[in-house]
Amino acid sequence: MNSQLEKLVNSALANLTPRQKEVIRLRFGLRSAAMTLAAIGEQYDITRERVRQIEAVALKNIGQQTQSPAFNSFRQTLVNYLKKFNGVRRHDLACQDLKISGNKLCFLATSSNLCRYQAEDDNCYELWYLSENDLKKAQAFVNETVAALKAGRKIDHQDPVTANYLSLSKKFATSPYGDFGLAEWRAVNPKVSRDWAYLVLKKRAQPMHFTQLALAISKLRPDRRANPQTIHNELIKDKRFVLVGRGTYGLTEFGIIPGTAREVLVHFLKKHGPLPARDLVKLVMEQRVFKDKTLYLNLQNKKHFQRLGDGRYTIKEV
Repeated sequence: MNSQLEKLVNSALANLTPRQKEVIRLRFGLRSAAMTLAAIGEQYDITRERVRQIEAVALKNIGQQTQSPAFNSFRQTLVNYLKKFNGVRRHDLACQDLKISGNKLCFLATSSNLCRYQAEDDNCYELWYLSENDLKKAQAFVNETVAALKAGRKIDHQDPVTANYLSLSKKFATSPYGDFGLAEWRAVNPKVSRDWAYLVLKKRAQPMHFTQLALAISKLRPDRRANPQTIHNELIKDKRFVLVGRGTYGLTEFGIIPGTAREVLVHFLKKHGPLPARDLVKLVMEQRVFKDKTLYLNLQNKKHFQRLGDGRYTIKEV
């Protein structure tokens, strides 16, 4: 395909003047990176407007050349390809599928008016489309999918038609665990350390020590190592996390009781009423990681707890 394209490019440029050929090659990056009008003007010591004029005349000539029978096969290939994807396809994916250079595709497709090009912006990637109607259908599909995800509905993002449409937009992302959702969702597209920690804990569904968390995060993003102390410092400040004990964190949504040893003892006594020390300690240890000694010492604090005649403990009435 590349050798065929090279012939088509040379054929398209055949009737241009040397200056026109050079301007087109530089503008479309047919030899190296594409250049701006201003950069080309500076290189040739002419104005930006003069470069634009040269380009306009050259493209008009090229447009006539690309209507010749020699381009029929390329035109049909490109049109059929886009039709297979409902008339719209992301630029880099098209280049990958067709095994052609992106710059050459831009040059031949643009100059021959086969399809239309939309540049990349904050919401979408650069793409090609056959008609305005095709583009509007794709945009409508993207908007409907965003609304569906926000409403909590599941999307079959692996369906070929769906996958093609969604690949055009920057509004979607897939988490390191393969979960699909909106790019604005931190649980899908984590940004800072605490987001990565939340993602790992949510997936593990059990508390983890901050050193283990840092290791798990580093495995998910090998390009940037997670510092254990940074993770520890970040989690302390975030109410989504509960310090279970001894550097081990869980998520508040797990139903873990937050607070000091005394506060957790009070929580269970309020919930269950007076309890034997052994039963109370067992309840706490199922939720949190404390030393037995710490819990028993807390129960001996007569300012907060009272031992009843039958050996059970209750909260000291103030």
